[in-house]
Amino acid sequence: MKKKSRSFIYVAMVIVSAAIMAIAAKSNLDITQVFSGLIAVVSVVLLGVELSQSRKISEGDFLAELNQMFVENEDYKTAYTLFEKYDFENCPDLDLSNVQISNYLTFFEIFQLLIDRETLSIEMFDDLFGYRFFIAVHNPYVQRQKLTKSPDNFRNLYVLEKKWIECRRKKNLPVFHEEYSLSKIVDEDVYKRIIRSRK
Repeated sequence: MKKKSRSFIYVAMVIVSAAIMAIAAKSNLDITQVFSGLIAVVSVVLLGVELSQSRKISEGDFLAELNQMFVENEDYKTAYTLFEKYDFENCPDLDLSNVQISNYLTFFEIFQLLIDRETLSIEMFDDLFGYRFFIAVHNPYVQRQKLTKSPDNFRNLYVLEKKWIECRRKKNLPVFHEEYSLSKIVDEDVYKRIIRSRK
């Protein structure tokens, strides 16, 4: 929760508490009971604020751990370097094994599983992982070797790519080599079947 939001909640609680105490005093209500009730309400609100803060910290820690896993993995580093330098004009083969490509892609399949379980949202990891995702999924060699060759094995990635593109469009953000998006590369009927089968 942002500092301004927290400050607003605290100020609002003070104002509401003061108003309730004033009304209670004028209405000859038992001030002790009213005060106890106010303390209970304030405690619940503060607990909610704390839980929200704890969740955000946990999410941040989780993303930091995911990032660390990515940057410390030698296969991911090798693949990332080759994807980043890829020649989109000539679309050459890459010096990557099928295992290295699969490992890189599997890292991102986990994201879709976390989205399905409402543990994470694309907005949470877009800044950190968006480029890393699209340079692989929109790479013609990766598509030839894996994504278009056996699309049924990568259903999570198809769904994730679709959602991620939609998310970036809503935010008016570019998508790395969108001309190589899976919906434009794969046969239309196959694409629709893959997307539908994951709903």
